[in-house]
Amino acid sequence: MGMFGNGVISSGFSRLFEPIRKDLGLSYTSMSLVFSLARTEGGFGGPLVGWLVDKFGARPMVLFGGLLSGIGMILLSRADTYWELVLLFVGVITAGKTAGLGQTLLALVNQWFIRRRALAMSTIMTAFAGGGAIVVPLIHLGVVHIGWRATLLYSGIFVTLLTIPVAWALRSRPEDMGLKPDGDPPQRQGGPPGSRSGQTPEVFFTVRQAMRTQAFWFLLLGVVARVAAANAITIHLFPMLAWKGLDENSATFYASLMFFMSIPLRFILGMAGERFSPRGLLLGGMILGAAGTIAMLVLGGPLAALLFVTGLAVAEGMSSVNWILVADYFGRARFASLMGLMSVFFNVGLFISPIFGGWVRDRTGSYNLVLIPYAVLFLVSGITFFMARRPALPTPEPQQASQAAPAAGNGG
Repeated sequence: MGMFGNGVISSGFSRLFEPIRKDLGLSYTSMSLVFSLARTEGGFGGPLVGWLVDKFGARPMVLFGGLLSGIGMILLSRADTYWELVLLFVGVITAGKTAGLGQTLLALVNQWFIRRRALAMSTIMTAFAGGGAIVVPLIHLGVVHIGWRATLLYSGIFVTLLTIPVAWALRSRPEDMGLKPDGDPPQRQGGPPGSRSGQTPEVFFTVRQAMRTQAFWFLLLGVVARVAAANAITIHLFPMLAWKGLDENSATFYASLMFFMSIPLRFILGMAGERFSPRGLLLGGMILGAAGTIAMLVLGGPLAALLFVTGLAVAEGMSSVNWILVADYFGRARFASLMGLMSVFFNVGLFISPIFGGWVRDRTGSYNLVLIPYAVLFLVSGITFFMARRPALPTPEPQQASQAAPAAGNGG
């Protein structure tokens, strides 16, 4: 579900940028605004989705979100006006993705694993990247041979049909099946809340406790800067490659190469966070992202494209380390709520940065004045991630001890 749902909506739509823009007669700024509004919707919806996932579990949200996204794509295939595009992409497709295909899937995996969290979350983040590598070439073939409308129609049908068996099979938490995370034995009666037999006590932060830590704000700044730069570049990836003189086939090759490189990178880098300093990895990854962006600015042709997508693949690969760090620092009970809270802030950056790129392109005919700020954002992200040290364990709030164990079981 993570691979193909996100592959179609997040990665695949970058290939549809130009066909939809040309078919509807839109400017780069107008088309960028659609993506920015979608990010804004995700920012406003993220906290609500996070609360619902923590309260009621991921299973109903995956069902609702997947069906909404799939039906939205089917309807969008028939859109003829700009406002239909905005309404369906922002209000239906993106709303479904926010509800069931992004933070919800990460929160679901985080509920099932603690000791093996790095492996599990690296795997699902790798699946997200794998969706881009597989889906972008398929959407390219669809656009070339049957047009963007038919491609979007069949994509929507596929996501709709995929959602039903996935939602039927999954369970929101191990406690729903009488199990414990990682297959550990049940908590010893009378033991401290959050402890597991033979294991290090589990970390439990409430949202308020997390927000009182310095680490939360450094991680938040790092996420905001990383996502603002990386997602804006991804949205403009095909126009940027065309700006450097690549045709559609070559641009599709390099875009797919970026997603293919992200597959092993997300897994390898996520697992590397268990052996090496995750903060150091994040700093190094963001520096490489900045270097690739500068290479796109000063070089030309295939070499510029190769260095550009390589740097972006590394920066995107670091997203596994990013979210594993949040889960390790603050625990699993309120992970979805914390992701939702962070989305309010980083979606502000997602709203501004793509519009800025489209506005500059419309007025200057190039991306020269766009790439420098994006490179700076990567550097700011790396520095703030590096400054985010593990916080001290929180002082239990009133009644927190009695609520900690049920929070993992029923989201209360």
